[in-house]
Amino acid sequence: MTRSGEGTAVASSAVLATVGIGVQGVAKLLVTVVVGRVFGTETLGHTTALLSLSVFAALLWPNAAGNTASRYLAVALRAGRSDAAVNRLLGAATAVSSVVLAALTVPIAVAWGNGPWTVVGGVAVVVAYGLYCHARGAQLGYGRAPLTALWDTVTSVLALGLLVAVCVARLEALVLLPLAVGYTVFAVACWPRGNRAAGPPEPTTGVLGFALWNVLAVTTANGLLQLTMIAAQVSVSAREAGVYAAAFTLATPASMLGQALGQVLVPAFAHRTDGGSLRSRGAAVLVGGFAGGTAVVFGLVALLAGWFLPLVYPAEGAAAVADLRYLMVGVWVFTVGLVPAALLLAAGRSRAVALASVAGFVVGAVLMAVLAPVAGVAGGTTGFLVGSAVNLVAVLGLGLRRR
Repeated sequence: MTRSGEGTAVASSAVLATVGIGVQGVAKLLVTVVVGRVFGTETLGHTTALLSLSVFAALLWPNAAGNTASRYLAVALRAGRSDAAVNRLLGAATAVSSVVLAALTVPIAVAWGNGPWTVVGGVAVVVAYGLYCHARGAQLGYGRAPLTALWDTVTSVLALGLLVAVCVARLEALVLLPLAVGYTVFAVACWPRGNRAAGPPEPTTGVLGFALWNVLAVTTANGLLQLTMIAAQVSVSAREAGVYAAAFTLATPASMLGQALGQVLVPAFAHRTDGGSLRSRGAAVLVGGFAGGTAVVFGLVALLAGWFLPLVYPAEGAAAVADLRYLMVGVWVFTVGLVPAALLLAAGRSRAVALASVAGFVVGAVLMAVLAPVAGVAGGTTGFLVGSAVNLVAVLGLGLRRR
């Protein structure tokens, strides 16, 4: 394939991956909108906090396993080697992590004042979302962005249909189960079943090491955003947390743009990136163009927040406008940082990305702990913004540095 053809294929995959992520993001947004309108602000706050917990839990292995699968399955496919051993290793590790993460979720959900069935729903989402992350990353490693977009759409429609049934039956405690069912169906349909290559097996040496460093990288980079909602849940009243949840649920889908592009870049550039360097013209144009494009999109979201937030959340929207505008600044900085990080991961520099993002996470988490009790939700957002800025500077510095 020519360089032009490769670029077209990457662009097409990026669009489809973004569409799939966008559909899932819209589905999750609609879930929170419906929950807020049908069951009230406090239920919205609890639901959003548990969804944030599920995303954060996935960062502790499943998300990293998906990123690892996307790289190693792409390498095996292009080299004509069997990926059966890599799939078995990552699949077994993901299954074990799901059990552990489910067990850890229970006391946290109980401590937040949730009832038994809400806790069950929260645990189900933690497990199902983790399996979804692993399966999605694997399919993108095979270059099957159209398949992931299809199943993202199918399972999102399924989840929303089930949510309508839950709302009609007034089963407030079960509002999270529709999403759990949707993620589970996606995982079953898209679980990696091997490339069936006749060549020698792809070595598993270094796979778990790459994944473990990636756990640290994605936890410190992506986890900071989820901590803002968790910080709101534990530092302000249920009413204030519900208002912040309205802003949070509209800000987080924007961050999925960078994640979708990153998931495509990792396998696509696994053999082409020059040590993850941003010194090449193509990489610089990619990062700069993405930063400029998202600045325009996110700026419009912030500008129009006063108009659409009250429409989406009549009870909380007006009060959440300032929170959303401030959050969008942090989300933009965070999102831009995902692209140079993806180029580094494509070059196998998982350890470097992890070490670069630790500083941002530590700075952000410390600021949240200090500011949230005195400044409320604005304190948590400040921690997220500053931590994301530190992380962005770090990954850019690594990408520009000569190896």
